[in-house]
Amino acid sequence: MSRRRKRRGLPQRLLYYSLLLFIFIMAYRLYRSWYDEYASSHPKIIEAVTTNYREEQPLDGILLWDEQLIHATQDGILTYPSPRPRMAAKGEILAALDGSPVHAPYPAYFYPALDGQEGSWVYSRLWPDFAPFPEFQDASLIENGTMMRRGEPIGKLVPQPQTLRCIAYLDSTPSLERALRNKSSPTVRIRTEQGGKERKAEVVAVKSSAQKLKVYLRLPFFPPGLLRSRRFTASVVTDVQKGIMVPDSAVITRDGKNKVFILQGNTPVLHDIEGFPADEHNFFIEQGVRHGDKLILDANTIKDENGRIW
Repeated sequence: MSRRRKRRGLPQRLLYYSLLLFIFIMAYRLYRSWYDEYASSHPKIIEAVTTNYREEQPLDGILLWDEQLIHATQDGILTYPSPRPRMAAKGEILAALDGSPVHAPYPAYFYPALDGQEGSWVYSRLWPDFAPFPEFQDASLIENGTMMRRGEPIGKLVPQPQTLRCIAYLDSTPSLERALRNKSSPTVRIRTEQGGKERKAEVVAVKSSAQKLKVYLRLPFFPPGLLRSRRFTASVVTDVQKGIMVPDSAVITRDGKNKVFILQGNTPVLHDIEGFPADEHNFFIEQGVRHGDKLILDANTIKDENGRIW
């Protein structure tokens, strides 16, 4: 008798839970419909405030300079006055072999160190391909007191004056692209240390691939200490731009154009804007919005462009 009751009760329970689920789904849909209507008629508002925008990104590149190996003129023990890269005037003693001096043939930086790239680290090899830079080591010092054979390199000469050059990869951004579009004199601002002085580097050539740029720069400085490594790190900073920074939720794309809703009275009106994503969460508006304008924070909640809110 109890088994028959259980069999009759199972369909009833299934029907009960099915009705309960149906009621829950309908209640959720009604709530969601009400909430969407409420959000559309009571959107969050933000006020446009003029702000300054400046972009900064790391530059990791390689250095290029014209150099020449200087060789031992005889067998002997090498001695030199300083292990640091230094400026030498024409005729100045660079080093000595068993006391016999080696003179600078022209004004140049002298560095008694080698990295194995001398003679092969050239523009024609490093610029054409859009590929990672070749592996290389920092220059290794030839120790004072080393026994040298005639013809062996005792260091490198870097003629002066000359312009230091750099090849680097950068992220393609609207601000950087704008700086590079200056056809008369494209430049970028670089800073070699945090909070340090900014200097303009001339952009000689640019090539692009996807969201990356490969740039060839002429640097506005050439201290001898940079000869220690062909690696170069700095920051690239763009000029200051004035505009409006808003959360990206305030911007929608329609017909291939970026737009925002600006309140005119109680009516949200769709306006075209010009700008670009500043980061993952914000959009920088260059044109189309004025200081003090009221914008809809969540533009996607507005269903009727001409409908009044509140």
